[in-house]
Amino acid sequence: MSRSAWKSLTLHPEFINQYQKALKGEEVILLNRCTLLTKEMLGIRISVYNGVRFFSFTVDKGKLGYCVGEFAPTRKKPIQKKKKK
Repeated sequence: MSRSAWKSLTLHPEFINQYQKALKGEEVILLNRCTLLTKEMLGIRISVYNGVRFFSFTVDKGKLGYCVGEFAPTRKKPIQKKKKK
C-alpha cells in the first residue's frame, strides 16, 4: 500500500532515543508501528511489537519508505480442521 502524498514523515521520538543503541549494533525495540523507515536506518535490526509478541527484522533497501508495522503481522493464518473418517 503506498503512502499518501499529504501525510508527513512520521519518525517517532521513541526511535530517536534508541538510535544510539542501534549504532552500537544492538537491537532496537519499538512499540510504535507507524514509524517510517528512512535511509539512516539501513542495516539496523528492529523488533516490532504486534500486541502478542515481538517480530524482528533487519532494514534493507527494499523496506525503505514502509512503516515498521507492516513487517509485524497481527492476524493468524486460518488453519482448516482435518475431518475424521
